[in-house]
Amino acid sequence: MTVPDDRRDRLRAVDPADAEDVATLQRACFDDQWSAESVARLLTGPANLSLLAEQDGTIAGFLIGQCVVDTAEVLAVAVAANRRREGWGGSLMSGFEALAAASGAERVILDVAADNAPAIALYGARGYATAARRDRYYVTGRAHPVDALVMVKTLGKWTFYDS
Repeated sequence: MTVPDDRRDRLRAVDPADAEDVATLQRACFDDQWSAESVARLLTGPANLSLLAEQDGTIAGFLIGQCVVDTAEVLAVAVAANRRREGWGGSLMSGFEALAAASGAERVILDVAADNAPAIALYGARGYATAARRDRYYVTGRAHPVDALVMVKTLGKWTFYDS
């Protein structure tokens, strides 16, 4: 189903050459700072499943994830501050879920800070449920540690046929 704010047509695989731009956006969005080298390592790993959102020649957001056997994991998803509330987060999640399902994943897991209400609302609206809580998980750059919610979504069963 396509929704009016679906922007999956503007998504592409993240290339290791994008590592510096992705790391710059990641540092702007999160307290835990990633280097371009660490992003490049994630992007060249065997389980990599990552997407980049672009609009008007600039990065609107990214999702770095991985898929191992039947479980896909969102490691980081970020949208540039000037592009938030435009549907990019949902489109990145939709694109990732489709790639994960095509890669054989039966579920997607992710961690989210318990105080990140917009992200929790986005994931909840997409069918993710809280499965666990990690006490005092986020500490870098914070005055007080924040718990992480582990959220899980079961993906629909897909059957692929050669035509």
